Amino acid sequence: MDGEIRVKTEGKYGSLYNDLKNLVVGDFHEIFFVCACLGIKNKQTKALGKDKEDRFWSKTINPREWACYYAAVLEENNMDFNSIQDDKRVISRIEEYANGGMELLIDVFLKDYLLHSSNGFQLDPGVSQEISKEFLHFIFEQVDLTTQTIDS
Repeated sequence: MDGEIRVKTEGKYGSLYNDLKNLVVGDFHEIFFVCACLGIKNKQTKALGKDKEDRFWSKTINPREWACYYAAVLEENNMDFNSIQDDKRVISRIEEYANGGMELLIDVFLKDYLLHSSNGFQLDPGVSQEISKEFLHFIFEQVDLTTQTIDS
């Protein structure tokens, strides 16, 4: 678990990451984790564009999150353990899942809470009180024991 990797996200989501931090989760790596899980569950990836930005250090990723990332990459590579030998490659792939997951999060949950600006997305300041509880409900709905995707 290499702690010296800068984890990247799309630049257009920078304000949204800032808005969600300490509102629905405690830190950037937690938002990233939720988005990565949504992307993995729904098999949705999206390559980061040219406007990618460093968001946080990999040393903030906890061991359970790393385990999930390794498991996803292993699953995708038919349990080939060589696929998880390079943490930078693992993070790079998970960045694509998190990017796809952020799109899902926006499309399925956040769309009613967002303001669109030329810089990207940001939360409407008027909804901050209600969003944390609604976010928990949304995440709970996503956690089921079946393999259904959001589209199912």
